[in-house]
Amino acid sequence: MKKPGTFLWIYGMPIVLAGLGVVGLASALFADGLWDWMSWVALGTMTAVALWHAGRRSPAARR
Repeated sequence: MKKPGTFLWIYGMPIVLAGLGVVGLASALFADGLWDWMSWVALGTMTAVALWHAGRRSPAARR
């Protein structure tokens, strides 16, 4: 596991989500067929992660 406070600890997931967004948008723009499905999966994953984090309660609210 990465140490808290390191570059990847802080920016790892945003970099992965940005990569998914780029892949999803590019595949939706430039190709058809299977690539359309790949764009749905990539952009849907980003949306699902964002909604999951938005719905989580903060540690202070759990007490």
